[in-house]
Amino acid sequence: MKGNQHWHDPVAESYAATIAHKVPGYQLLHELTIDVLETELKGAASCILTVGAGGGEEIINMLQRKEDWLITGVDPSPFMLDMAKQRVAQLEMEARVTWHEASLDKVSAETVYDAAVSLLVIHFIEKRQPFLEEVARRLQPGAPFVLAFIQGELKSQVFQQELHMLSLFMQRQGLEKEVFTSFKNRLGHTLFPMKK
Repeated sequence: MKGNQHWHDPVAESYAATIAHKVPGYQLLHELTIDVLETELKGAASCILTVGAGGGEEIINMLQRKEDWLITGVDPSPFMLDMAKQRVAQLEMEARVTWHEASLDKVSAETVYDAAVSLLVIHFIEKRQPFLEEVARRLQPGAPFVLAFIQGELKSQVFQQELHMLSLFMQRQGLEKEVFTSFKNRLGHTLFPMKK
């Protein structure tokens, strides 16, 4: 399963610095993810699997809002994972997080989780079925899995309109035009939107 393990230090730094300016509603996505999990888990103490944990935004949000949740963060990119680890260390909450620098299929499936989260990751994976099966193998029966991704048919008029709106959003956030151009050029090559 190929993911973002090719991300090196400058790419990781750029991601962390700009992701909230590239994704409309980025912070709201993280807030609602916890709302969904809390509702599904009915407030119980829980072990949560986070796949694609690099950067650490979802982990930070869960740690701060849910004192009784234990998190496992999985990411194949050492640079992305280091950023997440540093952020957790700043909160002095390292004891509540277990880290795996690997793709999910290389992580033991012995631990079974109460829920899983994978935000803005699966569109980097061309062959998704094995990835989804690996997540499912590690979940309790009926456990919630929160997934967020880029969706659309690349050549459709609707997707082209959405891309134009995204370019306007990024410009308003102060990003250079090249940032959007780079994103657009990766579609279908290293970014694979989910089809509707």
